Amino acid sequence: MPNRKINHIYWFAYYNLDSPSVRYRAKYPLDFAKEKLGISSSLVLPGYSPKRLWNFITGYIAAMVFPKKNSLIVIQRVRSNFIYSNLLKLLVLIRKKRTVYDLDDADYLEHNPGTIHFFARNCNYLSAGSPAIAQYLIRFNRSVFHITSPTPDYGIVKKARKAVFTVGWVGNFGWGHKDSLYTYLFPALKELKFECRLIMIGITQESDKKEICRYLEDHSNIKVVLPSDIDWHDEKWLQNMIRQFDVGIATLLNHPIQTAKSGIKAKQYMNNGIPVICNDLPENKNVVIDNFNGRVCHSVSAFSKRLIEFKNMDAEHYWQYSRNARSSAEHFNHWKYFEVLEQMKNGTKQ
Repeated sequence: MPNRKINHIYWFAYYNLDSPSVRYRAKYPLDFAKEKLGISSSLVLPGYSPKRLWNFITGYIAAMVFPKKNSLIVIQRVRSNFIYSNLLKLLVLIRKKRTVYDLDDADYLEHNPGTIHFFARNCNYLSAGSPAIAQYLIRFNRSVFHITSPTPDYGIVKKARKAVFTVGWVGNFGWGHKDSLYTYLFPALKELKFECRLIMIGITQESDKKEICRYLEDHSNIKVVLPSDIDWHDEKWLQNMIRQFDVGIATLLNHPIQTAKSGIKAKQYMNNGIPVICNDLPENKNVVIDNFNGRVCHSVSAFSKRLIEFKNMDAEHYWQYSRNARSSAEHFNHWKYFEVLEQMKNGTKQ
């Protein structure tokens, strides 16, 4: 990366590695930066264990008193008003020129936004995970950069279609995702007449597993696979699971919280060469191009039609979709992520 301006990043996360935001916007990019770009980092995860407290103290003092040359201080999604956030507020006031506030979820719609507004007003730069978040933040600070969440590339790419057509989904089964699946995917699956397999990675509650199986129990042509003992920290395992999909499903509700997301599901699938079927909302369409790397659907019948289309698709046509999906990952990989961070550090707009 020519004219590199960042030599070190002090990253103060809002949660631990169980959070996708911390893994995909902090841990994996910082690992990449160290290996490929020679950028060192200090990742601080809040907590009360002796190790966490020590890492915070040493990282905080270093950033406050002896910040390294050409360093950035990133405050990620901190939204509370407790000791951790108040100390970071002081850090921002003293080291303003180095500071970035990173937000990739519409937390201001679910939580008291006072702390978010403080960091938005007082940090030198703002990093927004989606255009909707950028639009919200720009009222507080004009130096907003849209930095979409990147996907780590381990070269894990789909090589063969499954003998049984396999539909895949990854995520949390919280209210919005669950409702969107019941709105689009599950009814569409009931319309299928051929044998297929549904792999859902992230369904951890036994009650949810039983609910899904009950919903599809009258459709013996659909085999439901719900992996247990998921280790979200093992990204290579996850990508090897995604590689088993023939198509990946990305659904969102038309709700401000969900339409402010960055299309991470679609990006995960495409990173491994999996074509995407999604519903017609802006955040999906920021990454899914209809009839290029996936299909964009308006209704249940459209989802069903596209599932049938991919099931019956000839090899040449399918592998073109797969190659297009894989090539699309160039727009949201770690190289692109740090390219925008460099633009931010240089004070140049995208």
